[in-house]
Amino acid sequence: MINELKKEWIIHVIFLFLTLFYLWGMDFVPFHPDESTQIFMSEDSFDFIKDPFSLSYSPDSDLSSKIIYRAIDMPLTRYLIGFARFITKSPGLQSDWDWALTWKQNLKTGAFPSQSLLKTARIIPTLLIPLSIYLFYFSIRKILPKPPALIAVIFLGLNPLILLHGRRAMAESALLFGITLFLWSVTRDRIKSVLIGVAIAIAFNAKQTGIFLIPAGIIAVCVLPDEDQNLKNMLGRIAVIMAVFMTITLLLNPYYWKAPFSAIIFGFQTRAHLLDLQLIDHLGGYSPNIFRQVLNLISNVFILPPAVSEIDNYLGPLTRQIQVYREILPHSWGRNLIGGSIQLTIFLSGFYVFSRRYSSHSKAIQSNLILILITTLSLVIGILFFLPLPWQRYFIPLIPLVAFWFGYGLLPLSEAIKTTLVSRKTHTDQSR
Repeated sequence: MINELKKEWIIHVIFLFLTLFYLWGMDFVPFHPDESTQIFMSEDSFDFIKDPFSLSYSPDSDLSSKIIYRAIDMPLTRYLIGFARFITKSPGLQSDWDWALTWKQNLKTGAFPSQSLLKTARIIPTLLIPLSIYLFYFSIRKILPKPPALIAVIFLGLNPLILLHGRRAMAESALLFGITLFLWSVTRDRIKSVLIGVAIAIAFNAKQTGIFLIPAGIIAVCVLPDEDQNLKNMLGRIAVIMAVFMTITLLLNPYYWKAPFSAIIFGFQTRAHLLDLQLIDHLGGYSPNIFRQVLNLISNVFILPPAVSEIDNYLGPLTRQIQVYREILPHSWGRNLIGGSIQLTIFLSGFYVFSRRYSSHSKAIQSNLILILITTLSLVIGILFFLPLPWQRYFIPLIPLVAFWFGYGLLPLSEAIKTTLVSRKTHTDQSR
């Protein structure tokens, strides 16, 4: 184990560099009002310890803004922020951000966090990104040689979308951590149902998008190469995944404890109502068709600049901060039609290389490739069909999978360069 870690010393250097870079640039990231909401809701962490049932929903509950947030949002990010506040003894916010008010009005109500509070709230989400990249590398390293694996890591770690959305006090960081933990869990030499269940639970309790990992997780434990594949054993392993997933989810969500069925129904109704309002506000009430959704995916993942906000209500007061942020080179590289087209081409070539080389791989690598492919398809299909709003941060869960196929698409080039270097070295040695 120690020798293996020594052989991979480059990833440790990259991990350290990325950690320092993420922490250094954290303060430059433009503020998003949803960060105020997460900080405001982080008080749930303290209420959870004092009286968890105070966070529960029941049909006779007073429908406060906090109950609404518990119904529509998953709790993991606010717990992480609450833990950071507890460690640093930082206060919370006096009030939540109100999108109906102006910037100055929100300032007056105490909805804007101080610089120190915002930094405290961002620290744990930011640190989760280098950890996610570390897990990502050791997942794909079982499939890719070192050079394309490192390129994939750099593509992920310095991706402008991750640099922006991953350093905010919002759900994307914990979601990415859950997804990369999932990739690591399904590419291990011995796949464990418990670990898969934990990874899915982390992703889901960061953001509901994590639910799209379940199909890949079920398939992963049904095709174990060294296990008996009879129906009873497969159902048992699936049951373990679901039991772990549901147990963790229930423990983290006291919202469901008093009246679980009523809470679930209220949550579905509230999310559906919110989505209807968002579609009316942003798309005139119409859901985009699948063609439009695919275009949204391509443009957001590969071409458009990092979206500081989904709407432009508050961009005016942030103009200078946005400008300073974008002047830092890694924050905007490749985000144009030419750069995006090149990235998209390499990404798609990964699937072509997969189709040509799949049969030449070992069974272990074949299994890993299939599981990563299924994970990619599950997330893509889930996002396209269930998240109709074309908001960039909704596509963030795809970036680790895009990074893998990007690296896999470079596999032939990496091998050609290696062959050329070896040939030159051999020729030089013979000349001597």
